Amino acid sequence: MNLAYLHYKIEEDNYRAGVLVTDEKTKPLEFRITTSLNIDQLQKILYGESLKEILFKERFGIELLNALKESYDLVLIKDKSLLILREKIDKPVVFIQKYDEFLPKSRLSYKIINLQEKFEPLYITVSKEDENKLISIAKAFQDIYKYFNLLEPFDRIEKAIEFISLQEKL
Repeated sequence: MNLAYLHYKIEEDNYRAGVLVTDEKTKPLEFRITTSLNIDQLQKILYGESLKEILFKERFGIELLNALKESYDLVLIKDKSLLILREKIDKPVVFIQKYDEFLPKSRLSYKIINLQEKFEPLYITVSKEDENKLISIAKAFQDIYKYFNLLEPFDRIEKAIEFISLQEKL
């Protein structure tokens, strides 16, 4: 199973996103990054709350995923609002976060635990389109999570974005 981790970083008015495709051992297979996009205050005002959806779904998410050469089975995100990506792609999109007992229960969500207690419990949520795939996704994640931290690749993307941004300034 190949996983496409999609993540973004905002520094002041600069927005940038990256996608990292890994195998089930979280070994990197492909990495793509957007150019830095500067959004000024006027654009933020004019776009309002739709800025995030338009920017991250259409400009970053879809463009990055379409640019991938490596195949992937699903997309992992850390921002629940990006579940809307599922409308534009034919692969499951999974919102993943650390588990909190106060999170609302939902038929679209599932708790993932590490039986060795090596990692904190996680909580995954899928879109309505993938409700029938939730259990199989959770089982696959449970198997991966025995040995590999499913959240850690997001840190890699963030560090890679920082590194590339710094290199471009030199």
